[in-house]
Amino acid sequence: MHHHPSTSKKAVVTEAAVDVCLAGAAVAGAALLAWWAVAFHPTYAHLWMVPLGLVLAGTPPVVCLALRCSGDGGPRVPLPRSLPTVPTAC
Repeated sequence: MHHHPSTSKKAVVTEAAVDVCLAGAAVAGAALLAWWAVAFHPTYAHLWMVPLGLVLAGTPPVVCLALRCSGDGGPRVPLPRSLPTVPTAC
């Protein structure tokens, strides 16, 4: 994880805590889906576990993407000011 030199220690700790919570939610969702698949899928019981597991497993990647695109998710590679041009043969 690369941080800007002016990033405070508190900001780094906060970022790490958010990362741990997001990873924990994703793992919990995946574990819930796996538990349902093994224990309840044959009888299609406890179907509430499926959407809950999907939400728990799918939300962290969306949040990470949103943070990365918002500019608050750490350093990004700057985009070029103009697109490179391809020479054409005349």
